[in-house]
Amino acid sequence: MTLENETIDMGIIKNLTRILEYYKDKRVLVVGTTCTGKSTLLKKIEGAQDMDDLVFPLLSKEERNYVCQTPWTEEIGKTMTRLTREKVKVEAGKPVFGTVLLDCDFIVYLNISEYLLNERCKERKVTYEDATKMNEQIRKEVKTSGIRTIEFVVG
Repeated sequence: MTLENETIDMGIIKNLTRILEYYKDKRVLVVGTTCTGKSTLLKKIEGAQDMDDLVFPLLSKEERNYVCQTPWTEEIGKTMTRLTREKVKVEAGKPVFGTVLLDCDFIVYLNISEYLLNERCKERKVTYEDATKMNEQIRKEVKTSGIRTIEFVVG
């Protein structure tokens, strides 16, 4: 089964929608590493925005090439973080789904099991090691941000 054909647990969508509705007057960021289901979830959430759709059109060709190279490194992550923070702002009522911690009022952190992350990486032909390194950086930034956070288990 591919990710494109995978059905999302309606309970997850319902709970996430409820959280986002509760915080609709706040700037909400939904973050998680690659393959956590952000793109699939945001298609089901009215008003949700994809961070990549917001930032990539604003990057130069050289910047895009640099941040999209593999293997993922901490330096690439730091560059992507800097560029995204310079170019993307989270607005109240328009939750942003992505991989970079931005200035916001509330964070939903998508926590995925190692097993499911590994399976999804295989399906999408994404390097599990890169996804894990990215997840470590996201988790560290969320933990030290001081921003109110809810951990949302996706697998």
